[in-house]
Amino acid sequence: MFDEILIFGALGILAGLLAGMFGIGGGLIMVPVLIGTFLSLDFNNEIIVQLAIGTSIGCIIFTSLSSANAHRIKGSVNINHFKPVAAGIIFGAFAGALFAVQIDGLILKLTIASFILIVGLDILLDKNIIQKIFQFKPKSIFVGSGIGFLSSILGIGGGTFSVPYFKGSGLSLTSSIGTSAACGVPIAIFGTLGYIVAGLNVDLLPNMSLGYIYMPALIGVSITSIFSAKYGADLAHYLSKDTLRRLMASWFFIISIYMFIV
Repeated sequence: MFDEILIFGALGILAGLLAGMFGIGGGLIMVPVLIGTFLSLDFNNEIIVQLAIGTSIGCIIFTSLSSANAHRIKGSVNINHFKPVAAGIIFGAFAGALFAVQIDGLILKLTIASFILIVGLDILLDKNIIQKIFQFKPKSIFVGSGIGFLSSILGIGGGTFSVPYFKGSGLSLTSSIGTSAACGVPIAIFGTLGYIVAGLNVDLLPNMSLGYIYMPALIGVSITSIFSAKYGADLAHYLSKDTLRRLMASWFFIISIYMFIV
């Protein structure tokens, strides 16, 4: 149990830093590491991936709140862009959780790994593929529903989608990251509700689970991530645009490879 607490605490520090730096909620780190941790704890293979995603979404409630507040203090959250997108996120995040638990775990894991690899390449090459996809109309509420739905399935705070969307809407990279961090709050809250509801009658889940949320991991990760998110936000305002882009791409490549082989 002590080793488990140390793993979850260290994961929270890293997730918080990433949440603050990239506006991604830390999910792209948490999901792969939680999958590996749950495998080592001999949890049932049929529910490990969904349990990792649900727990990640639950942890993002705290990382996104801390990160969003840090960016708000620095004046980088654009409320006018945030409000309509957040309205769509509420529905999309809840629906995404209900959908994700119906997918086979292996397929879901490989899908996430492939997606992370594509995003990493897109960021590194600066092709703005996701940005172009999310420039269709109608914007705002409809786009928010899509961001919430996909983010809830992948167990992320939505920055992978919302940062390029806000950037394509005319915001600076710093404001895009800050506004994206704010969007992580409704994604996490309503995604978590969806994973709790979906897992209420699932017998394969381990003890100390609330639906598809593993509470020891939720507590351990959240406590440390709250404090580290502030320092991640400070780094985002200190580093250059090119440095941020390369760091994001590097993290995505590492995590993608890990997801394919774990």
